[in-house]
Amino acid sequence: MAKFCTACGKPVQPDWNACTYCGHRIYHELKQISQISAIQKPSVKTRKLIEAAVETPSEQVSPFKMEGVRRKRLKRSQITAIIIGVNVILAAIIIPLVSIAVYNYNHPERRVQFYINNGMTSTSYTVKTSRSTLNSYVYKPHPLHVHWDPNYTASIIESYCTPDEEEIIQIARDISLKCIDSNDSEEVINALLSFTQAIGYKSDNIDLAKYPLETIFRQGDCEDLSVLFGSLVVTLGYNAIIVILDVYDETRRQWFGHAGVGVNLSFTPTAHLSYPPSHSFNIDSYEYWICETTAQGWMIGQLPTSDLAYYLMEGYAFIN
Repeated sequence: MAKFCTACGKPVQPDWNACTYCGHRIYHELKQISQISAIQKPSVKTRKLIEAAVETPSEQVSPFKMEGVRRKRLKRSQITAIIIGVNVILAAIIIPLVSIAVYNYNHPERRVQFYINNGMTSTSYTVKTSRSTLNSYVYKPHPLHVHWDPNYTASIIESYCTPDEEEIIQIARDISLKCIDSNDSEEVINALLSFTQAIGYKSDNIDLAKYPLETIFRQGDCEDLSVLFGSLVVTLGYNAIIVILDVYDETRRQWFGHAGVGVNLSFTPTAHLSYPPSHSFNIDSYEYWICETTAQGWMIGQLPTSDLAYYLMEGYAFIN
């Protein structure tokens, strides 16, 4: 394709750098483009230098590599910080929980829901003691209370009563103060009886009774609950006896041995409305009204049977 000078319009040769007619400079576009490409593309020598630099590791770490190291170190520090933070949080949660568990173990409490006002009003009381106190009962005498003589059996059970124990005295006083009328003997005795019944019945495979504070925290059978209730009423100044009984189970239609408590009152209890009427045992011309300790709801003088003949006293012992 012919080329012409842009200044004078004369024809020019492709290899001319300037018009021979007017001297105007001739620009070759393809050559300029080729030169530009050559500039942008590294020369063979430059490429060899770059390849040699890559193949021969330098002692100086490149900025890009240093940045990678810094990033790795940052991640490790973050992980370390997270681990430390998690451990701190776990320690903040676990240590108080363990401390509370240890404290609760060494200072056991038992909250008991029972009735006052002759069974009309519900209330509660929390018994507090120490683990060392509970453990101390292990070293106290635990005589067997099975014997052919019911009076001797009653005396063995009575030996577990602790009406002079400081904690039993405090419990009895606190419960009496919860009554609507703490001067009403029948109401106070019924409150103590309801408190004992609320501890809960737990059968025992061996014929060893428990001490009152043991029963509060570990439950017990008829002997254990009778020991607890007898201790509570005696510590408030009432006269009471441990009673060994033969009771007829009207549901199972069989007789079984049982233990209860008789409390002396100078009047006939009238709070319960069930039949038969209030029942007592006459000992030395004093009336000791029966107290059933194993089931919630029974009041002083109230028989857990429908017939007086189904509730026979075999032996007794005074609680001292």
